[in-house]
Amino acid sequence: MVDRRTIKTKKAIHQAFIELLKAKPLNKITISELSEKADLGRGTFYLHYKDIYDLYEQLEHELYDELVELFDQFAPYDTSLSMQSVTEAITGYIEGKKELFLLLIQSNANGNVLYKIKEIFKEKVLQDECYQQISPYEQIEALFIVSGMLGVLEEWLTSDLELSMEQVSELLHRLLLKFDC
Repeated sequence: MVDRRTIKTKKAIHQAFIELLKAKPLNKITISELSEKADLGRGTFYLHYKDIYDLYEQLEHELYDELVELFDQFAPYDTSLSMQSVTEAITGYIEGKKELFLLLIQSNANGNVLYKIKEIFKEKVLQDECYQQISPYEQIEALFIVSGMLGVLEEWLTSDLELSMEQVSELLHRLLLKFDC
């Protein structure tokens, strides 16, 4: 069990890291300035992370793990209500972590973050019961849906799409209903 001090320390490190990542590229962030900004000693940082890149990777993995948990909460996705619930949960989660998602996407120009999220979506959709015995065409259709959803979410995050989380969620849900299995 993780104690409250560890949680508080990691939260301070994460917040300081996000602030620094807003101002400069990942490879320009030093542990000294991060520790100072988080009001912690360098040794405390090293108790939790090997280096800045380890911190970055752990933040990424936390996001991925939380997305997987959201998918798992609403599985199976065999009803309109369960599809709507998972869509609402994902868009709400992304909106709540919008700043972090944007920073990770921007600081990771090679597209790894979006690729990993797409892989999570794809894995979760294709492992669902209604996709177990499907034709190659239906597999392509499912991959098309996943790519499209991720594209819409990325556009919503990175552009001037002036839609609320509820509007994006509702529009995605309506599109998903067209592909109901």
